[in-house]
Amino acid sequence: MTEKDKSKVNIQTKHMPKDAQVIMSIMKEVGITDYEPRVLNQLLEFTYRYVTCVLDDARVFANHAKKKTLDLDDVRLAVQMQLDKSFTNPPPREV
Repeated sequence: MTEKDKSKVNIQTKHMPKDAQVIMSIMKEVGITDYEPRVLNQLLEFTYRYVTCVLDDARVFANHAKKKTLDLDDVRLAVQMQLDKSFTNPPPREV
């Protein structure tokens, strides 16, 4: 990458949302350097949707417990419920 390309990338990242910069940093750390710009948008959308769903569920749990504010237990429960809903365990080896 030439110096001109590096300065162009630096200018582009300065005008990017912080969340997008974090996702780019994570991808760089795991060795992903060549990707289409749409990938970043998809990952941002997935992240926002996931966090929104978790916080909405946590709010429901807090309301059910008659609490005025969310606490860590509400968020933990919401994350666990999301994991249980989204991912399944493999079948046992002893069939």
